[in-house]
Amino acid sequence: MGDTDLDKIRDFVSQRSRLCFTGHKRDVLRHRLENRLEKLGLTDFAAYWQYLKQTSDEEARLLDCLTTNETFFFRNQDQFGHLLGVIIPDIEASRGADVVRSWGDSSRVPASSIMKLRILSAGCSTGEEPYSLAMTLLESLRYPKAWKLEIIAGDLSESCLKTATEGYYENEKLKNIPDHYIDKYMRRDADGAFIRGEVKQIVSFIPLNLNSLMNGEPFSGAASMPAQFDIIFCRNVMIYFSASCQQMLVDALHRLLVPGGYLFTGDAEPLHLFDHTFETIKGARCLIYKKTEMTNYAEAP
Repeated sequence: MGDTDLDKIRDFVSQRSRLCFTGHKRDVLRHRLENRLEKLGLTDFAAYWQYLKQTSDEEARLLDCLTTNETFFFRNQDQFGHLLGVIIPDIEASRGADVVRSWGDSSRVPASSIMKLRILSAGCSTGEEPYSLAMTLLESLRYPKAWKLEIIAGDLSESCLKTATEGYYENEKLKNIPDHYIDKYMRRDADGAFIRGEVKQIVSFIPLNLNSLMNGEPFSGAASMPAQFDIIFCRNVMIYFSASCQQMLVDALHRLLVPGGYLFTGDAEPLHLFDHTFETIKGARCLIYKKTEMTNYAEAP
């Protein structure tokens, strides 16, 4: 099939999403497009290029079929262990101390503006990561009902977001979840389990194109979406972009974190090749970064 039209489609994908299909990844693009052509009954890339330009919803379907959606619950247990055992308790102690200090302040900051925690799961796929985060918060915080907890989970794939929103996972997907978590936070049937309401209510799923974040655009369809987050998970996503776009993504994630916030990346995504002011969390036995400035919660939105 014609490489000229394949390149047109590749460039279109890059413009819309910044996903990079150069080098050996070009064969991945070719293979997935061939599957799409077969499903549509089209003969070649030229026919698909015309179809793509003329069909309003095909862009979303194209990006959907090009995304890699490998994920599972509590992926990288060292990261979740450090979040559970160190980061969340530290945040809880710090925010509690801020509440106590505010009692003697003439311009007292309401406790409700301090006892809140915002997390972004960027590239959330079918939802295992943000639900793992929600269960970790509920398990780690001593008084979770005293907190305003928000996990914003976004992905480029519409089909993944549909699965995530439904919150049902077959038994094979449950193998990395501790049994007491399943008993506490999920509702089983013979074939799998549903995420319980107390977990689902913490998580909001949204369409998220990281290209928009790199361009500094607001989150899609949500004027009230928080401008910054205490914790960002962006794992096994950066590797699908070119080096220049990876730098733009690092810059965007830095902007989205509150001072003192934490960034979790994938095992193959260390930041030492990029310009940044994150510091590495020592002793974590995994990749976790921290935005170095001190936080002023009185000025938080």
